[in-house]
This record gives sequence, structure tokens and C-alpha cells, in this order.
Amino acid sequence: MTSRHPVDTASLSADAIDDLISYDASLFTLDPKVMAQAEAPVIVMDAHGVPLFANKNAVGFAKGIRDGLFPEIYQLIRRTLTTPGGVVEMMTFEVQRGTATLELTALPTGSNQVMILPRDVSMDRNLREALIDSRQRYRDIVEVSSAFAWETDETGKFVFVSPRGALGYRADDIVGRFPRNFLLDTGDQDSEHVFRSQKAVRDVPVWFRRSNGTDACLSVSSTPVYSREGRWTGTRGLAHDITEQRRRESEVSTARNRDRLMTYIVRTMRDEIDPLMVLKGASEASTRALACSNCVIFKRNDETDELDIAAGDESKDACEVAKQALSQLQSTEEPFDAQIGEYRIFALRCHYHQRNNGAVVFMFNADHPEPTDGERAIMTEVSDQVGIAIEQAIQHERILTLSRTDGMTGLLNRRAFFEELKRRHSRLQRAAEPASLMYVDMDNFKLVNDIHGHQTGDEAILALTHVLQDNVRPADLVARLGGDEFVLWLEGADVNAASRRAKVLMKESAILTKYSGDKEHPLGISVGIAVHEPSSKEELQHLVQRADQTMYQVKKHGKGRFGIAAAPGSEDPAKIED
Repeated sequence: MTSRHPVDTASLSADAIDDLISYDASLFTLDPKVMAQAEAPVIVMDAHGVPLFANKNAVGFAKGIRDGLFPEIYQLIRRTLTTPGGVVEMMTFEVQRGTATLELTALPTGSNQVMILPRDVSMDRNLREALIDSRQRYRDIVEVSSAFAWETDETGKFVFVSPRGALGYRADDIVGRFPRNFLLDTGDQDSEHVFRSQKAVRDVPVWFRRSNGTDACLSVSSTPVYSREGRWTGTRGLAHDITEQRRRESEVSTARNRDRLMTYIVRTMRDEIDPLMVLKGASEASTRALACSNCVIFKRNDETDELDIAAGDESKDACEVAKQALSQLQSTEEPFDAQIGEYRIFALRCHYHQRNNGAVVFMFNADHPEPTDGERAIMTEVSDQVGIAIEQAIQHERILTLSRTDGMTGLLNRRAFFEELKRRHSRLQRAAEPASLMYVDMDNFKLVNDIHGHQTGDEAILALTHVLQDNVRPADLVARLGGDEFVLWLEGADVNAASRRAKVLMKESAILTKYSGDKEHPLGISVGIAVHEPSSKEELQHLVQRADQTMYQVKKHGKGRFGIAAAPGSEDPAKIED
């Protein structure tokens, strides 16, 4: 029963106490002095619920009764007077600091009086309720937790497991057995020791085998159990399933490692300025990052539309294996993953805007473990990055070609020719080999444009271009200097070889006559040749001057011929031949 009014249980003043015990002593059947000296609270009340006496420990409660704060007391008095053995009742009252629970023992004392012995049991009740709540909370937590409680005896055998079991096993399947019967690695003695440890351990990862055979990682915490005599009797603890957490951690770790390796590969590629060197950097960085033996990159050739090796190991064996892998890759839409010879191969296409522009072949030694999902993801990302790099390299080559070639004929332009000629001439200074520089100029070309127009003039230039291209070797150079002027570098050609080549050109150039402006001024060519002798130390500038001057000397002598310049330092005139 709960009162609606708060009560202050603090001690009253001495005057208040005197007021309470100043009633007629003849009304009491018990000695008030004896009750006043009692340590326990004592109150004597009449049949109307009026306090007649209260010792010092009951003064506050008595004052509250007299002030009408505890009307429940009046009902207690009435029941007591009609109950010979008295009444014991628990009552809860609201007080300033919350609630107070009192155990009230009410005894009839004669003369229609009741003696009440109040006892504060608030703390006992709170502790009991807290214990009950704690036990319920523990049961609830164990029930809803993914952890399971366990206990082992001194032999290490399970003697208790949470009623609902664990890892798909019933509790009865586990109790009476040893932890090693469930360990993924039955020889893992360190993991088994956790279940019979004689000191507390926290969050030790242990791999178990579920009832369905799959793996499970448990985080195990345990504490030793000792008897009253101090003897170790076993271990108890909790095991929490962290398999999913470990899987997520592994995925995060794999993703971070993939990002780290990709950052390294991409940064290596971006550090290169030359797009062609970017592919070489990608090959080397991928080889290091993935611990493979080689990474061969193929790039589409703009002219042949074939895939050529652009970067990777230049060893013959590795290149042959890479080409075999490429052949297999081109016959399927999927990545090629197989064993070829001594290598495990993983090959992927490279794309740019859905267009296949190359391929990457990753080559691992045969004893290398099969690539993980994370490594395969890296290789896929590398192929995507390489696809972009290949496109940049192709565009760079196109720009380079445009900057080095003549727009009409496709031959080298003046700048590109003389850049390459400078390198060739420097090499000749060391190699002591012959070579010939041949200037070619069209005769009567202006008349072609004046009479037939520039389109016919362009056709004549292209016709001569074909003649020159058809009569040079791969090692030679041919360029258009501008207008109707051409130049050739004949690698390894001495005087005799240069003369024979000139005669062929004079003969083949006869096809130009059909473009002539008129019959009196046939379209043809004049050729000036300067030969670099093996022992010559002539500077390149002087060699060019000799060839150019010889060509103009030929024109002065009637055109349609070729001339060979005199040796350096000679005052002899050029030798003109038909």
C-alpha cells in the first residue's frame, strides 16, 4: 500500500518527543522507559490510530501518522485489534528521496492499544529485486547473443554449454566432448589450451568446424574456476562467432591492398611522359606488384590492324608463349586462363570505348599459386588502364607521324629527314662505311601546274613518289623537301651503287612524261649525288652542299641527267651522266 503524502523521517526535536510521550502513563501496560531505550523503532497507538508513544527511532514515523500522512495505518490498527496474534504487513510509502518499504509488525497489547514495530526493508528488497533483474538480464542476454557460454572441467572436457547449443550443434552434442573434436585444425594445441587455461584470456580467435562442415572463427574469452580450497577445477567463458566480421575484415584488407597496388601501377604509368614508355612502365610495375614472371602488352598497329608486342620481356621463349596466349584469347570473348608450357597464363583484352586495341598477358611461374580473386581484380583493372594508355600511345604515334611526314606523299618531311640524317652521319663517322646522298628535282614542273593545273601537278608528284619508294631498300631514307624537291639517303651505297640506282630512277621516271606541260618541255628529273667515302671525315653540312650543288649543275647542263659530285676538297667539276 502506498501513501499519497511524502513524509520526512528525520529526527524530531526534544520538545516534539516530549509532546509524544506526555500522555497519561496509566494508559500503558508496558513500561515506556524500557521501550524508549530500545534500539529498534517502537510506536504505541490507540484504537483510533493516535500515536501514544514513540521512541527516538520512531519519532519521525509517528509524527507522519499523527499528521495523517499514512492513512493505511488506521486499517492496520483495526485488523490488529481483531487478530489475537497480531498482523505483519509490508507497506511502501512515498518519501522525499523516492520510496521506502517498511515491514510493520502490529501487536495488540491490551487496553485496546496496538504496538507497532516498523523495520525498513527497502535495501533488502532493492537488492533482491536487483538480483532477480540481473539474473533475468543475464538469461536474456545469453539467449539473444550470438555468443555461447561454456565450461570445462580439469580434464578439458565440456561440462556445460548454453542450452541452445552452438555452431549448429545441440548442447548435448558438445557436452562430454573435448574442444579438439570441433577444432578446424585438430593439431592446434594453442587454440585448445584456451578452453583449459588457468589464467584469464580475452578475445582469442579460434577456428572451429560447424556441424555442416563449414569454417567458423570464434572469439573466445575465458576465466579459470577454483574451488574454495584454491584448487583449479576447470575453465568457463564465452565464445562469440566473428566469422562474418573476419570475412569483412579480409575483404577490406584485400580492397586496400588492391588499391595500394593499383595506385603504385597507375602512378608508375603517369610518371612517364612518352606514351610508348607508359606501356613499358605498366608492364614492369605490374610484374613487381603481382609477383609474376612477366607482363607482356600487345598494342594494335594502326597500319596493319594486327596486335604487336609493345612492352614486356624480350626473351624469345616468353614472347612465343605470350603470342600463343594471345591467339587463344582472340578465339574467345572471355579472359584466357590456362597453363602454357612452364607458365600459368592470365590474359585479358584491352579496350577503349568498346574497341579492342590491345591485350595484356600476365605470366606466372608454373608453381605459383592460382591467382586470388583480389589479384584477378587487379589484373582486370590493369587491363582497363592499359587500354587507355594504348589509345594515348596510338594517338601519340599518329601525331608524331603527322609531324614527321609530308601530308601529300606520306614521305618524311624536311625536319624529320635531317634529324635522322644527322644520326646516320654520326654513326658513319664511327663505322667507316660508305653512303650516298641523292637530291632529286623535277624538270619543267612549273609548266605542268600552269597548263594542266595543280591537281595534275599533285598527281605527277605522287607518281614520282611511287618511283622513289619502289627503288629504295628498308634501310634507306626518302623524303620530300617541299614542292618538287626530293632527297634520298642510300645506306651503304658507294659510287658504283649510287650510279646504278640513279640510272634506274632515270629510267623509271619516264612515266612522268604523260604529265608534261607540252612536248617541248617534258616532265622528268635531275639528280645530284654526293658520296660519303668510308675514310671521309667530311661534315654533314658539306656533304649536303655537294649533293645540292651537283643537282643544280645537272640542270644547267640540260636536265634529265644525274651527276656525281667530286670528292671533298677537289676542285674537279661534278661528273654528269645521261
